Amino acid sequence: MTRLELWQRGLLDLIKGRGVAPKDSYLVRVAESREIAIMREIALWWRAFDLEAHCGFSARLLKRLGRFHVLVAKYFNSNATSPFAEELSLDFLTWLQGDDDPLVRTVSFFERAVLLARAGASGVFEVCWDRNPDLVFYALEEGNEIPGKEPGYVYRMAIASDLPHFVTCTREADPCDRNSVCCDGRVGRYVARRRFVPLSEF
Repeated sequence: MTRLELWQRGLLDLIKGRGVAPKDSYLVRVAESREIAIMREIALWWRAFDLEAHCGFSARLLKRLGRFHVLVAKYFNSNATSPFAEELSLDFLTWLQGDDDPLVRTVSFFERAVLLARAGASGVFEVCWDRNPDLVFYALEEGNEIPGKEPGYVYRMAIASDLPHFVTCTREADPCDRNSVCCDGRVGRYVARRRFVPLSEF
């Protein structure tokens, strides 16, 4: 590794706050400087700005939970982040699928599916909600209390590029069956290429 490569990798590690403490004299001086902290703050600010603009519902939910800036920093530190807002948003929403909170996973899956449908993705993405999604979105928009679960009911939502406004949703008395293809007759048709996410996986 050349000295230039060492510095480039070292600077990236410093900005992302990862790796072991540098031993190179130049990197040691940089690590102790005020400027590296400012660079990191600016990089995180831009990522947060882009994510708020493109992942509005997920960002609002995470802010409501007091976790947005913590998770943006965690994502930034542990992933190669794209400079393009669209790619960054899809990657962040995919990353949120590993979160422990079922509602965070549900909202982020929905938002990622909408972004893909708007981009012309084929097939149907389907997600099951354990509460009324309209009330969830309204609460996030207006700052109201997030509605609780509705035991015994499930809201089955389909997201596709050829659906009106990209989304349809039905309320059902039976829970999602993880072994089912979940073809809902009320949607009006079955699309072979679909991604079904059962409630039990949330």
